[in-house]
Amino acid sequence: MANSFLLKIVTPSHDVYEGMVQRVFLKNSDGEFEVLANHENMITSTVPNIAKFIDENGEAFELFISTAIVNVVKGEVIICSDAAEFAKDIDFERAEKAKKRAEEKMLSPDIFDKERVKLALLRANERIKLKNK
Repeated sequence: MANSFLLKIVTPSHDVYEGMVQRVFLKNSDGEFEVLANHENMITSTVPNIAKFIDENGEAFELFISTAIVNVVKGEVIICSDAAEFAKDIDFERAEKAKKRAEEKMLSPDIFDKERVKLALLRANERIKLKNK
């Protein structure tokens, strides 16, 4: 199909997805963006988000993507992420515990790395949101 392209989603521990898709929806620090076939080459990073893609058969998929580097080059999209999980793979109890820990740390007056804690809270919230869909 001329309007499809290869999408690869990889983490340090495993390959999450590889297949032909029509479009990919992601989020970076500037907001949401979409990648279509024949997209201009680019490299960007993502914030933790629920990414979406539509495969070559028109079926829509959603998955949690943590911080990642997205490389769009020569008709391929490669997402290299710290973590990427479909809803079925998310450990809800673990995500709830991570959220609680982050919320408790945010209340601490002597928090050392507030940005890191905010990121942990965002990751937990995005996992929980996807699992609850």
